[in-house]
Amino acid sequence: MAIPELTAAEAEALDTRYRTTRDVRPRTRAQIVLLAGEQRLTAPAIARIVRESDQPVRVWLKRWLAEGLAGLQDRPMPGGPRKITADHREPLLAAVRQRPRCVGRSYSMWTSQRLADLPGRADRTPPDRRDGAPRAQGGRHRPQPSPAHGQQPRPRVSRKKTTIEQDRDHLAPGDAFYYADEFNLRWLPTLRAMWSPKGQQVMIPTPGQPDKYYDLGAVNDHTGETMVHFERRKRRKEIAALLTALLARHPTGTVYVAWDNVGTHKDDEVADVVRPAGRLVLLYPPTYSPWLNPIEMLWHHFRCEVTHCACFATKQALLTAAKEFFTRHNQQPHTILSGIGSKARKSI
Repeated sequence: MAIPELTAAEAEALDTRYRTTRDVRPRTRAQIVLLAGEQRLTAPAIARIVRESDQPVRVWLKRWLAEGLAGLQDRPMPGGPRKITADHREPLLAAVRQRPRCVGRSYSMWTSQRLADLPGRADRTPPDRRDGAPRAQGGRHRPQPSPAHGQQPRPRVSRKKTTIEQDRDHLAPGDAFYYADEFNLRWLPTLRAMWSPKGQQVMIPTPGQPDKYYDLGAVNDHTGETMVHFERRKRRKEIAALLTALLARHPTGTVYVAWDNVGTHKDDEVADVVRPAGRLVLLYPPTYSPWLNPIEMLWHHFRCEVTHCACFATKQALLTAAKEFFTRHNQQPHTILSGIGSKARKSI
């Protein structure tokens, strides 16, 4: 398909659109017309350059012939009127063009709920119905687990799981039950899908050094309080220090700690903490079964709020944001209980 040669005014208008538009789709359409009008390329040749099929190239060339520059814009889509108001659209676009922490937020990624709560939206969800707070009857239900998590475990897994749950659900007065685990806090950000203006790719900077901290933590399944230690190394010494801190937090009663079967959880230094205390009980779920440790869900919420798609200027800034996350949620333990799926609120 051929089009007439472009006039100087048309070429200038298309060049301006190509160089200045922030939306990739009108930019590609202007490029199609420029290639056809200036270099006299055919539709198949243009399609190979812009990585499209022949048919869309011919469609935009026909729209150019019929309507000129205006034909390269998107036409109104069918359907009902927009629910979002113009007063909310502008602050919404301004928000997604910036990182949340750049505008004073305590998280690293925009979500649908956080964008809906921006000023200017009259029908946004009230704050007391978010962040794990109890919902009124008839509200949204928690998503059901995937089929793999609903399957019956193997007999060996079932026995160990039942033993841990019995200790957890039948505590004597003054006893405490913790789920514990470790995770790596990397300076290199993890990349996930995120909100951004249509056609504008978000650029995530990365540090020159893949430095990291090791975080050792425990969460109380009944009260929601957490204890997290940030260490430069993940050795038996640091793990024993976490157990010692848990015993210091509960000077009386038995402290149960359920964690995985890593060798450092069973070494002599750990045994030295367990034996003199006489009231520390270590429980081990089956090997390769992280879904039996609810603290994994707390780590997931932490990564979504702090480390996903966020590169902090310094390692100290990353560490400060991580500590602030756990400090804030320790002041609202119901959010942690909701996040890890604990049913403690029903029995307290």
